[in-house]
Amino acid sequence: MVFPNNVMVLQHDNGCGIEFNALDALRRVSNGKLSLKVACSEEWKESRQEHGNLDEVKPFDWTFTTDYMGTLLGNFIVRQTDERINIEKLRQREQILFYNDLTLFEDELHDNGIAVCSVKVRVMPSSFFVLLRYFLRVDNVMLRTNDTRLYHEFGTDFILREYTSRAAQASEIKHVPPSVLREPNEVTPLLPLIESHYSKLSFPESSSSGIK
Repeated sequence: MVFPNNVMVLQHDNGCGIEFNALDALRRVSNGKLSLKVACSEEWKESRQEHGNLDEVKPFDWTFTTDYMGTLLGNFIVRQTDERINIEKLRQREQILFYNDLTLFEDELHDNGIAVCSVKVRVMPSSFFVLLRYFLRVDNVMLRTNDTRLYHEFGTDFILREYTSRAAQASEIKHVPPSVLREPNEVTPLLPLIESHYSKLSFPESSSSGIK
């Protein structure tokens, strides 16, 4: 299920912006052959041998795994950074002026798990925070979470962007209760970190107001 009308845009008065949409997220999906198989793949293949060579099916990433970090608009200055989002500050109680949660695409993998890409935004009087998440669960095989977090504190001239990819085989997380495996917020911290990128998106001018 693709939701092309679910689009979120953060726009600065100077022309810079960040857009989140399903089609750009899906453009980051690989077209190559995927070695990952569902738990019952061998039984499925054996039951259909009489229909011919199954390997003739065009290869594609049936999990729709994407490392999409949002679509940058305008002329941001993008640099790697050692700065990190202050999670403790985000945990402080502050009035939420605006909140939204959009699903960009979702697939139940023929009842063998789930792949879902969604974006959430939270605006407070002092800042805004965005979480773009791709979550994959292939039942009894593996889990993966690709997260992009963006944080802007009003009064500054930049946005911090953090991308992390976490994954584990089912055999590595056998101790985790099945109910937790179905909750991205709960299982993600339990998955090993396999990749990360940290960058600062600076506005071309020093003006730090004007985010819409």
